Amino acid sequence: MFEGVSIDLIVTFMAGAAALAMAYALWRGFVYKDPYEARLKAMADRRATYKAAALGVGGKPGNQPVKGVLRNLAKKVGSKKANEKKKDGVSLRTFLARAGIRHKDAPEYFLLAQIAFPFIFGGVTALYILLLAKLSLSPMMSLLICAGGSAIGYFAPRLWVQNRITKRKKALRRSLPDALDLLVVCAEAGLALNAALDRVVREMTRSSAEIADELGLLLIELNFLDERRKAFTNLCDRTDLDEFRSIANTLQQAEKYGTPLAQALRVLGADFRQERLTKAEEKAARLPAILTVPMIIFILPTLFIVIIGPAILKTLDSLSKM
Repeated sequence: MFEGVSIDLIVTFMAGAAALAMAYALWRGFVYKDPYEARLKAMADRRATYKAAALGVGGKPGNQPVKGVLRNLAKKVGSKKANEKKKDGVSLRTFLARAGIRHKDAPEYFLLAQIAFPFIFGGVTALYILLLAKLSLSPMMSLLICAGGSAIGYFAPRLWVQNRITKRKKALRRSLPDALDLLVVCAEAGLALNAALDRVVREMTRSSAEIADELGLLLIELNFLDERRKAFTNLCDRTDLDEFRSIANTLQQAEKYGTPLAQALRVLGADFRQERLTKAEEKAARLPAILTVPMIIFILPTLFIVIIGPAILKTLDSLSKM
């Protein structure tokens, strides 16, 4: 097959291919890509969606449901349960929004995952036990293991969302004092609330995308909802943080009674920073108690070996010569 092809030609071709691959790798490594362009585009699309909903017109064509088996199945499974409130008074859509998942079909996909994952996890567990592991287990034990896999599959989506909520709350708490300080500066410069929020969103996009996302949604709802109070209520529901409830109450009182916005926000920012410092001091105070067990398990045995080890060796050597 390669009788008419010389070795030099093959080596030249391979060297050229390697040079092209190296050039492509260097180009991909040095070309700058802004990671926030996609987020800014998503916020612009979300702004258009809120505007269309507030004005009572149709949304963008790209936001219309895409026909497909998975989409239709998800809608059939969870279309009625997406906005139903649970025992804690929170709907599934709000629960997902607290994790930063705001796609309009997200509740349907979540419910579909809760139905499908138990079968998938259980099937994978059964396949592993029967074919791959080849364990000599009793039928009852195999059934219990498969049931455990199905239970993990059922709770996996909710645990994943809950983990995202916890991380998002930590990010919001960490960057909230900085956002408040910037909002105070904008308010003292004479900007109105909407203009100040818009400035804060543009400045905080790179340093804290989470709080920029939440304040951006607040700004969108303030512009397009009929009642401004509803926008602040939605902010409190999405974040589920006492800090944002305090901010929402302060902003509503400032608009209602005409109180100085900058002074109230400055006091809130100082309180939040003091609270963050107090939590850091509490963690530092718990550190000795937390380190006690690792010291006993890992450090003290090594220390005893270093101190007593030579004496034991000398004693054994002396006993062996007797």
